[in-house]
Amino acid sequence: MFELQYFIIGIVQGFTEFLPISSSGHLVLVSELTSWQDQGLFTDVAVHVGTLLAVIIYLRGYITTLVISFFSFKIIENDNLIKIIIATIPAVIVGFFIIDFVKLYFRDIKVVAVTSVIFAGLLFIADRFKIKVSKWQNMNYFQAFIIGLFQVLAFIPGASRAGVTITAARFLGFDRSSAAIFSMLLSIPIILASLVLTTLDLATNTDININLYQSLFAAFIACITALLSINIMMQIIRRSTFNIFIIYRVLLGLILLYFYA
Repeated sequence: MFELQYFIIGIVQGFTEFLPISSSGHLVLVSELTSWQDQGLFTDVAVHVGTLLAVIIYLRGYITTLVISFFSFKIIENDNLIKIIIATIPAVIVGFFIIDFVKLYFRDIKVVAVTSVIFAGLLFIADRFKIKVSKWQNMNYFQAFIIGLFQVLAFIPGASRAGVTITAARFLGFDRSSAAIFSMLLSIPIILASLVLTTLDLATNTDININLYQSLFAAFIACITALLSINIMMQIIRRSTFNIFIIYRVLLGLILLYFYA
């Protein structure tokens, strides 16, 4: 059962991190449905490293271009890195002040249920009525900032960081693939910021129990499942809409409300 916990955590974190269905909401659900002890901060760091590695592998072409433009001092000519920074700033600033409050008062199964349905509805509206085909590379700074403001909503469990950023991008008229790719690019600095904060907690807390092999196992599972889920999502949205994720979120929210409201 102990090993199963790390396997499930790796799968849940990896598979849900980049889909518009809320990884934090699903982790709250796992906690609610099981009697497992908390996996600890070290495991949290490990699975985030796994998902970070997955998105870097998948977006390696885009990331290589961004890195080259940065070190060749061409970030003005190729300003996509500036757009990512602008879209990241609101979440970093707001998160610094409210993260403890959210953890204390919002990690509730009923909150997950309600936000799952509400934000599924917003994604449905954005995906259905905004049919432009603009690419994320054509995004201006104001649009990047708007997406960044939407990303702040991701601190609410069940809202989904991927979901709110994709919704914002679709409202602004970007095509589905561009919305998903920009959302994944935005995940990199957010995950890195989360890793820094969690690592600082690890460094200052001498009582933390480090389960090295179990955590590395969970990280490996998270990386593999994240790569799988990214590929599945991109294949779906290239041929269709976000409806499958929207339907899943609505059904999940209604089921949770039925059993926990």
